[in-house]
Amino acid sequence: MQPLVKIAMLWVVLPIALLSCRQEESPSTLASQSIVLLDAGGSEHLFPAKDQEVKATVAIFLMTDCPVANAMIPDLNEMSARFAPLGIRFFGVFSGEKQEDIFRHSEDYRILFPCLLDDSGLLAEKCGATRVPEAAIFDRNGVSIYRGRIDDRAVRVGRMKPEPAERNLADALEAFIAGQNLPAPQPATAGCFLPKRNSQETKQPNPQSNP
Repeated sequence: MQPLVKIAMLWVVLPIALLSCRQEESPSTLASQSIVLLDAGGSEHLFPAKDQEVKATVAIFLMTDCPVANAMIPDLNEMSARFAPLGIRFFGVFSGEKQEDIFRHSEDYRILFPCLLDDSGLLAEKCGATRVPEAAIFDRNGVSIYRGRIDDRAVRVGRMKPEPAERNLADALEAFIAGQNLPAPQPATAGCFLPKRNSQETKQPNPQSNP
């Protein structure tokens, strides 16, 4: 191939490649495709929340039988109560679980924020969530600004610290409220795996769940 032809081809291919990179790096959004989900009591909720006073919506992916997630519920309750007056709305999200099981779980663990039934796993898929517990934050425009672990207490499968050294979700919310750059999201915690969307209706036993 002649040098001039090679150069011409580079001028055609390079802009396309750069455009592709920009599209892949752009933040995910739910601005034009909000999702309506039922909570454990049967009430409908729009995700992300569209109330005027809400500045950001937080999805906390949970499972009824994940010990790592259950250990974090007291801290999640505290965060939900602390950030609510600042315009932050918390939702627990359960994928592929029965409504009555979520209701009983929210009562047993005294979860203070609404627990949503993501029956098809659509919200988990839109957020890119794969593990439990995991958090995703969306601003009032529906743009994803954080997805990652809640804190660092889960060291590896079967081992947890008594108290976390890093509180990643709280740090991200505090930075958002202060108008600062959010810290880089940390990898998902060493918790339980979310069921894949459109998998079998009955949730398979999780290898990290309580016996």
